[in-house]
Formats: sequence, structure tokens, C-alpha cells
Amino acid sequence: MGLISWLVIGLLVGFVSRYFFPGRPGGMMPTLVLAAVGALIGGYISTYASYGTLASVDPRAMLMALAGGLAMMVVVKILRI
Repeated sequence: MGLISWLVIGLLVGFVSRYFFPGRPGGMMPTLVLAAVGALIGGYISTYASYGTLASVDPRAMLMALAGGLAMMVVVKILRI
């Protein structure tokens, strides 16, 4: 359940970032994929910090997934990939 929630958070971050940065080249799909990958990375980091597991939903793990998705979008924006 945690993995699915991380993916959903990543997709939501992608939609929101597409709203705030509409001029990003590549379209909607690369933005969603980048945000989802960032959220998965953040979620996996939270499992190593003992904030939850892949099977459980923990608010701290959700926040780490959110931070991971946002960080990925910021890095892409700074590097202009």
C-alpha cells in the first residue's frame, strides 16, 4: 500500500509542477514520470530511516515521498533537462 501511495503522491506532484511550470519541454508524461521517480526515491529512503515499509502507510514516509518528488522537480528545473 505504501508503494502505491508514493506513486500517487509523485503523480500529484507532477500535475502540480506542470501547473506552475507550464513551459517545460517534453510534455506531461516526462514530468509525471520524473516526479513519480522522485517520490519513489524519497519513499525508499524513508524505509531505510524506519519511517514505514512498502506495505504500510506512514505519514512520515508520505512526507518523504513528497519531498523526493519536489526535489526531483527542482533539480530538473535547475539543470534545465
